[in-house]
Amino acid sequence: MIIRRNRGPQTGVVRRIVRRTRPAVGEARPRTIVRRSQFVIGEGVVAPRARPRWRPGRRLLVLAASFALLAGLVVGGIWVYRAPYFRVSTVEVVGTQRMSPGTVVSRAGILGESMLTADLAAVQRSIYELPLVAAVRVERDWPSTIRIVIEERRPWGTWEQAGVDYLIDREGVVLAVGERLEPGAPAIRSSEPGTRLVGDRVDYQAVDAAAEIYERLPRQLGTTVAEVAFIKGKGVQVTTADGQIALFGDSSSIAYKLAVWAALAAEARQRHIAYTIVDLRYGNRPVLQ
Repeated sequence: MIIRRNRGPQTGVVRRIVRRTRPAVGEARPRTIVRRSQFVIGEGVVAPRARPRWRPGRRLLVLAASFALLAGLVVGGIWVYRAPYFRVSTVEVVGTQRMSPGTVVSRAGILGESMLTADLAAVQRSIYELPLVAAVRVERDWPSTIRIVIEERRPWGTWEQAGVDYLIDREGVVLAVGERLEPGAPAIRSSEPGTRLVGDRVDYQAVDAAAEIYERLPRQLGTTVAEVAFIKGKGVQVTTADGQIALFGDSSSIAYKLAVWAALAAEARQRHIAYTIVDLRYGNRPVLQ
């Protein structure tokens, strides 16, 4: 269908065809894809375009460095473990007087082991089982020495049994046979038969009672102990320097029994009562003889 628009007459107007090189408002402009395989350097010189090179990332570098460090540590650890330079070649024993250092070294059984993996706690437990050892400390002295510091049991008194003297410590452990401390040191005479060996433990109740009696008797009765005896069936018996004898029985309530004895001694002096034996085995019912 042809539609004619009625327009007024136009006079003197010359129509021209205008070609637009720019897109009109709202019109999409066509794009041309240009692929460049070369680029120009300077004037007239054409060179191929460089391809990008592969570069490792930061995380990969850190991972590789960590792996290399770990591998180095493992190799170094294996070398140190196997190197003879770090093997136990010397065991130094300090503090022994009655014990032989060779006995301690043999008991430790650590020669030839690695300094890194040697079980010092096990060595300490093993040596502590020796009867004359009161305390022990084991330490490393790099590169190849183990030092064992021994604290031996200290002599405290004498245990006499079947005519033989035995040197004992405060816990009643026999330290030596045929030895006796100087006069005035605690001494306990036992009526038990048989013999004792180094490391044996005598009756601990008798030792506890003797220790308390030696400490308290001079203060509470003004006299000293001549002898403490351990008599089978009677228990602990004390002889003083002035010839009095006290029967204590077992080692319980030694302080109370000594207090009763001191009160009896004071009353006996006031009443001029002579006695040589006081029986304290029945607590608050002492007997004077």
